[in-house]
Amino acid sequence: MKETIIYLIRHSEQLKMNSKYLSSEDEQIKNEKIILSIEGERKAKELSEREELKNIDVLYSSNYVRAIATAKYIANKNNLNINIDERLGERKLR
Repeated sequence: MKETIIYLIRHSEQLKMNSKYLSSEDEQIKNEKIILSIEGERKAKELSEREELKNIDVLYSSNYVRAIATAKYIANKNNLNINIDERLGERKLR
């Protein structure tokens, strides 16, 4: 039986914004749409080059924009699609 290894990776560094959103979207939707900072993009790309993340078979991500932006580098290095699973998101804010 082949060994299964699961890596849990948190999204890279998100963009810090000082201003309030000028939108009527609720806080949960706003949280899901936060993007990576320039440094976060660089760190995500660097992460994708780690030896243990080469030749992986499948890749899952939450539906958060910053999580997908982190996963895209790993997906590209391994020629994989990103499987989006909404159950991987943070607990819902109330």
